Amino acid sequence: MPVKKETIRKSTVKKDASTTKSATKPVLKDFLLEVEKKAYDLYQERLKSLSPFDNIADWFQAEKEIKKKYNL
Repeated sequence: MPVKKETIRKSTVKKDASTTKSATKPVLKDFLLEVEKKAYDLYQERLKSLSPFDNIADWFQAEKEIKKKYNL
């Protein structure tokens, strides 16, 4: 009795969409370091302009800008 050979079609292999998107997302540690640096830069700008200090607002603004950068 002849043995039927199994063939593997290349089209059956699908790429996971989450793996392709995660390549563009930063690692959490890197993301937080980038936010920290941006928040510090915003703080420095506030010092130069003699604006009232608001560390929390600086952090949220930095987070917003970095999220926009990575389309998060």
